[in-house]
Amino acid sequence: MSKIKSFIKENPFETVSILIMVGVFTVNLMIALVSEFGVHPDEYDVKACLDWCENRWIWPDMRLEGEGLGDTYSGYGFTKVCNNTPFFLIFSKITFIFRQFMHVLPYYRIPNIILLVVITVFMIRELAKKKDYLMLGFGIFAQAWYLFAYLTYDAQDYLLAFLSTVMLADRNGYLWKTLDPDRKEKYAGRCILLGIMYGILMLAKFAYYTNLLLTFLVLVLHLIRSDSDRRKLLWGKYLIIAGVAGAIFLARTGLDIHYYGFDKTQVKLEMEEKWCDYDKKPSTPVEEQNEAWRLRNKGYDLGEVFRYEPKWLVKSFRSMVSARITGEGEDIYYIAMAVLIAVIYVWIGYDLIRQRDTGVFIMCTALVIFGVLASIVFSYNYEVQPQGRYLLPLVIILCYMGSVAKGIWKSRVFKSVVLAASCMALSYYALFDSRKLIDLAYVRDMFG
Repeated sequence: MSKIKSFIKENPFETVSILIMVGVFTVNLMIALVSEFGVHPDEYDVKACLDWCENRWIWPDMRLEGEGLGDTYSGYGFTKVCNNTPFFLIFSKITFIFRQFMHVLPYYRIPNIILLVVITVFMIRELAKKKDYLMLGFGIFAQAWYLFAYLTYDAQDYLLAFLSTVMLADRNGYLWKTLDPDRKEKYAGRCILLGIMYGILMLAKFAYYTNLLLTFLVLVLHLIRSDSDRRKLLWGKYLIIAGVAGAIFLARTGLDIHYYGFDKTQVKLEMEEKWCDYDKKPSTPVEEQNEAWRLRNKGYDLGEVFRYEPKWLVKSFRSMVSARITGEGEDIYYIAMAVLIAVIYVWIGYDLIRQRDTGVFIMCTALVIFGVLASIVFSYNYEVQPQGRYLLPLVIILCYMGSVAKGIWKSRVFKSVVLAASCMALSYYALFDSRKLIDLAYVRDMFG
């Protein structure tokens, strides 16, 4: 007990941060266990995919007939089972076990509860070691928390991207110990594990390639700056990691080539024609299609995204700092969060420039801009959807910037700004967002 009291007295920022993580876990667990099925984005489709994969171990051909694959298709004309992610193939086996005895409780959300436990324990353990920069990656943006409160494979993508970037940031951690030429122990096994992590991340949503690109750039710069006598050993380790990651990606790509040859795009169009809602079918006359659907195919310019949705950037930000993808709620909260996050970003940028890490600031800012542009292009090519979850990989880049700008963590004022943003986000998430997601009448009916 005396050690705990001493820690609290000597580490107020870490203490409050840990309490925030406990609060996030508690609110998420509550939402996961008692919110009604279907109030969360795409949960009907994702659950169907998870259930379908219970007794399967390989991705199917999207044209498969007679085994119920059609039940997993959404009104958008595709099935998430055929996405690159191994989420459904892996976690469906876990949900099968929990389905046997959970009865009224939502067994299908167990995978993300498990991932929530992993990231919460990790955060608490590392914050206790004074790795304060982690709060920038999982302590401010409520949409990142929300991914772990319902059934979505985005949670797996975010967790892997977050952990891989933390490894990049921690110069005394697993990644850099593996790459250290002075360490004499065997490194092949460690490189293989890193390769598996990066390989699975290569199967994530395209938005998370910004995090992979950050890792690639940092490691290339490390190789260039290394002494020539150490570079050869680094090359060997890089090749093992890249080889394993590439093998995983190529195996998944090879399966698609086996199914479709090089005509996957045409097969996807055929499936869209078969399974899409009428207002999204390729054959539907343009004037009868959903206005927000595939602006590019209609011959519109990229700028039409903002004609259709003038507040695209505002709505994207609002849904990053809240659970609701519509970004609804009190304006004062979003304004305050925008000010606090802007202060954090500018402060970090100033510190990086002051300590002569301008290259890091420019590189990361360029990746942030690239991520925003990629999301805009997605809206243009697919559907106009200003959703903050598409920009969450940029939060992880902010976390990396904070890890390099070590000087800012000596400032009590800066820490106070981070805690203010975190406390405000958690309060809003718990008091406003959770009320919109949990229907007490549904809870009473659930437990009869």
